[in-house]
Order: sequence, then C-alpha cells, then structure tokens
Amino acid sequence: MDNQTIKTTVLIPHYNNLEGLYKSLESISSHPKVRVLIVDDGSRAEQRPGEAELQKRFGQKMELVLLLNEQNRGIEHVLNQGLEYILRHFPDCPYIARLDCGDICHPERFAIQERYMDEHPEVALLGCWVNFYDMEGNYLFTYKAPLDERSIRKKMYLKSLFIHPAVIMRTSAVKEIGFYPYDYPAAEDYAYFFKFVKQFPTAIIPQSLISYIWNPSGISATKRKKQLKSRVKVIWANRNFGNLYFWLGLLRVCALLLLPYSWILFLKRRLNIQ
Repeated sequence: MDNQTIKTTVLIPHYNNLEGLYKSLESISSHPKVRVLIVDDGSRAEQRPGEAELQKRFGQKMELVLLLNEQNRGIEHVLNQGLEYILRHFPDCPYIARLDCGDICHPERFAIQERYMDEHPEVALLGCWVNFYDMEGNYLFTYKAPLDERSIRKKMYLKSLFIHPAVIMRTSAVKEIGFYPYDYPAAEDYAYFFKFVKQFPTAIIPQSLISYIWNPSGISATKRKKQLKSRVKVIWANRNFGNLYFWLGLLRVCALLLLPYSWILFLKRRLNIQ
C-alpha cells in the first residue's frame, strides 16, 4: 500500500479484549484507506493479537502495525508509545485518530473527519457527537457537545467535550503540544485536550460518527473517584477566575463525587447529557 495515499493513522490501545478489537477493526471502512496502529499493553497470551491473523482478516482494507508490550504499563504510557511511534515512523501523515476496542465507527467516519480537517486547516482537534450503548447493544443516549469554538473554550471547564475514541488530531499540533500527561490518572485525555483548546482552534461535528460501548468495568466506573479527583486538578491547572464555567466545573465535579455512578448513568439517559 502506498503510504502517500494515507492521511490518517488510527491509534488503538488494546488490553485483553481481542473480540472488541476485531469488532472495531471490522467497522473501519476501506475508503479512505487508513493506517491502524495497535499497541497491546501486555495482554494474556490467549488475548494477545497476532500479526498473521490481523493481516489475514484486515490487511486488505487497511495498513496494520502491531506493537506488543511484554508487561502492562497503563493507558497513558501506551497512548504516548503510540504517538511517539507515529511521529517517528509516519511524520508526514497529517492526521492521528483514536479508537478504543469495542467501539464502532460510522462507515463514513474517517471520510467525514478527513474532509473537515482538509477544509479547515486551522482546526487542530476535531470531535463529534457520539451514540452510547450498553454491553448488550441497547441504546443509552446520544452525547451532543456544543459546536462553536467560543462555547467549547468556555465549557471545557464543565467536562471534556471531546469523546476520546472519536477524535482526530492534526499531527503538526501533536508535535507542538507533545504527549499525554502522566500526572492526571484516569483523566489524561481531559488534560491533553485542554491543551489543544487553549492553543489552537478546535471543532465538533454535529453528527454521531462512533457508537461508544459503555463498559461497567471501564475506567469511568472502576476508577471513578480517581478520575474525578484528576478532573479537579485539570480544572485548577487551567483556572480562569473570570470564567463562570470554571466555578461551575468545580462544583459539578464535587457533586459527582457525592453521587453513586448508577445515579449518574440514569441522569445521563434521562437528560441526554454526558
């Protein structure tokens, strides 16, 4: 496959979820062609992806690169390992996208995102709306973020407006900003995207381009307290006393710390919020 035809490298971290990985890869359309970098974070032998099997099943529709870690290092390390590999080996690839194992791409996801980034060269980070489903495939809610850049800048204090596995980033901006931080455990994406919002124009497409599978064993549920405490640190690190949403964001996180996660999920479904 001619590397010059590939505009997007999709970074997928993997850990003991081979079925989810295959589902995600199957959802990626072959047009436009993308490169997929899978970083396995020390999975068990029976759950570790194999180069030959991946190439057999998916090699005709995408370029595949597989990195295997002997030991589990954690999501921040894996994401940065992936970014470092992309910047070293594919520095001229203009876009870096994210996807998590089990999440399903809209058939035109990358065509839509690439076209938007091509037409808006000032935008460094692009998100979208996202449909949320439970592990049984039942629809939960649709996450709808604000669209205009001014609202994004203000309301980032309330929450991360960019759903991590749905984003696409401009490689030149990644080179300037650097890697994911290590001092915000379970909220590294929130801290990272805050850097984009403060330094570059960003945007969100008003269309659901991925189906996000809510996993009760995922970080948002199992490391909820740690994640919320990290969010407080992110908000404070980017403090703006003159922005009402800075104060509202702090209050919101404090309220979330007091509520059971089952209540939060119920409110999300009822009020259609993230």
